[in-house]
Amino acid sequence: MDPWDVTIVGGGVLGTSFAYWLASRYSGRIAVLEKEADVAMHTSRRNTGVVHRPFYLDPVARKVFARSAQQAYGMWKAYAGMRDLPWLPVSTLEVATREDAVPRLEKYLKWGLANGMREDELEVLSPADVQRLEPNVRCLGAIHSKTDTGVDYGAFTRSLWEDAQAEGATFLLESEVTSIDVAGDALDVHLAPRVGGAVFVDPRSRIRVRVGARNEPLRTRFLINCAGGNSINVAHKLGVGLEYTDLHFRGEYWEVDPTWHFLCGRNLYSVPRHPELPFLDPHWIVRADGRREIGPNAVPVPGPYTYRGLFDDPSQLAHKLFESPVRNKLRALVNPDFVTLAAEEWASSVSKGVMAKRVREFLPQLRVKHLTRPGTAGVRAQVIDRKGSFVKEAIELAGPHSYHITNYNSPGATGAPAYTAWTVQRLARDGHLDHLKPKTPKAPVLWDFDAICAAIEAPAS
Repeated sequence: MDPWDVTIVGGGVLGTSFAYWLASRYSGRIAVLEKEADVAMHTSRRNTGVVHRPFYLDPVARKVFARSAQQAYGMWKAYAGMRDLPWLPVSTLEVATREDAVPRLEKYLKWGLANGMREDELEVLSPADVQRLEPNVRCLGAIHSKTDTGVDYGAFTRSLWEDAQAEGATFLLESEVTSIDVAGDALDVHLAPRVGGAVFVDPRSRIRVRVGARNEPLRTRFLINCAGGNSINVAHKLGVGLEYTDLHFRGEYWEVDPTWHFLCGRNLYSVPRHPELPFLDPHWIVRADGRREIGPNAVPVPGPYTYRGLFDDPSQLAHKLFESPVRNKLRALVNPDFVTLAAEEWASSVSKGVMAKRVREFLPQLRVKHLTRPGTAGVRAQVIDRKGSFVKEAIELAGPHSYHITNYNSPGATGAPAYTAWTVQRLARDGHLDHLKPKTPKAPVLWDFDAICAAIEAPAS
C-alpha cells in the first residue's frame, strides 16, 4: 500500500477535528487510527458536555486555549443547528464560598471580556442577586456566564467524523498503535495484531468492513498524535517528551433524582481552592438531556481507561508509579497539599455522603438520598514535569516526521475545532504539510478557517 500522507492517532473530538480540516483543505491520503470500535469512546464522550465560555482562562498565560474556546462557541452553535444536535443554553454560575475567592470573580469578569466575551454575556452577582436567580444556592457572590451550554460531544464527534470522511479522510478503527519506527523520510506505525486487520466503518450506514492484515506496518509521511490519555505514551515511542510523565485521575459523578432537579436549573461551579493541582472542586451539572449530576472527585488510577474500581492487578499501579521518569512523580508525591487532597478524593469515591457534603457547601438542601446512581465517570491524564509540577496548558512537541499534542484537558472539547484549525495553519507554515496539495474548499464549508486562525493570533486589544 502507498504511504499515507498524514496519519492521526486518536479518534476523539481533537483527532476528528484535525481530520476534518486536513481533508477539507488538502488533497492526499489522510488516515485516523482509533484503537476502539468507534470514535469518541473515552474523554470526548465522558466529559460534562459543557461548552465553556473562557471567563476563567488567563488571556495572557492561556491565550491560545482562551481564544480557541471563544471562537469555538460560535462554531459549535452553528454546527448544532446545521446537524440538528442538542444545544441547551443553561448558563453557569461560578460561586465564591470563601472570602478569599470573592476577588477572583472580578478578575474572571476582566478575563472574560479580554477573551472576547460581550458585556451582556458575563456578570458579577452579589449573594442576593444569586438567590433571586437560584433561590436554593448559597454563596458570597458569583460570576454568571450566561451563554455556557450543554451539548453531547460524543454526538458532535460522530457527526464531524461523517463530515471528515465525506471530505476524503479515512478512519481505521480497532487500530491500536504498539510501536513507531523512523523509516527514512517516513514512519512505520505498528499496530496490535487483530484477525482480519483494521475496521473501516461508514458513519452513515454503520456498515463495518475489515481491511488489510496486521503483518505489515502502516507507513506515513507525517503523524499527528492526538491520543488523549495515551498521548504521552505514543510520544515516548518516538523518543519525544521523555522529560514528561503523567498520572491519571478518575472523575466520578452521581446522578440526582429528577424530583430534585428543581434545586438548580444552571450549572454550578465553585472557585477552585488549588488551581495548580489536578483536583476539580465540586460541580452541579445540567446535562444536554436534562439530567443533573454532582461531582467530580479526582481518584488516582493506574491507566487512562480505568472507569471502575482501582485496578485489575496491583502490578498496574506499581507500573504506573515507577514508569520513567520516576522522579517527576516522586516530587509530586512529596507535595503535602497533593497528598492531603488525594486522600480527600479517595474518601469521596468510597462514600457518596462525602461527595454530597462537598456540594452542600453551596447547595445546602442537597441530601444523600437525592443521589440515585453513579453518573458518567471520566479519566483525566495530567502531565508532570521534572520539577514535580502538574502542567496546566496543553503541551505541543515536534518529533521525527511527527507532531504530538498531550495534556489537552478541559476546556479541550470546547475549543477543539478552532484549536485544530490554528494548529493546521502552523504545521503548514513550518513546512510539515508541503507534501500535500492544497485544494479549493467546496461550498458550503462548515467554518471559516482563515477567520478562525486570525482571531486566535490577533494581538490583545
